[in-house]
Amino acid sequence: MDTAFNETRAREHAGLAIAMFSEGLNLISKGDIIQSSEKLYKAVEEAIKALAIAKNLDEAREALEKGRWTVSLLDRAAIKLGDGVRQAWAEAYFLHVNGFHEVRIGIDEVRARIPIIQELINEVKREFAI
Repeated sequence: MDTAFNETRAREHAGLAIAMFSEGLNLISKGDIIQSSEKLYKAVEEAIKALAIAKNLDEAREALEKGRWTVSLLDRAAIKLGDGVRQAWAEAYFLHVNGFHEVRIGIDEVRARIPIIQELINEVKREFAI
C-alpha cells in the first residue's frame, strides 16, 4: 500500500478522533447521555482506525479491502494495539450499547469513562504530533 496514502488516511482518522472526543466532552457538560456516549464511542473507533493504519495492522488492510471497518476488525485491532487501547474500546463499546442504543445509564456513568478514553486520545496526539 502507498505509504503517503496510509499516512493521510491515518491522520484523517486521528483528526476525527480528537474532534469527536471534544464534542463528546461538550455534550457531557450539557447532560446529553445519548449523544455524548456516541461521540465518545466514535472518538475511540476513529482512534483505533488511525493507530491501526499507522502501524500497518492486518485489520487496516482488511478494512480497506472490504471498504469498511467492522466491529470484529476494530476489536482485533484494539487487542493488537495494547491493553490501554483494548480497555478504551471496551469502555466505548459499553457507552455505544448502554448510553446510545439502550439509554440505561446516567451522565455520571458516561463521565466516569472519560479518563480511559482520554488516555487513548493522548496516545493519538503523541503518535501524530497533534
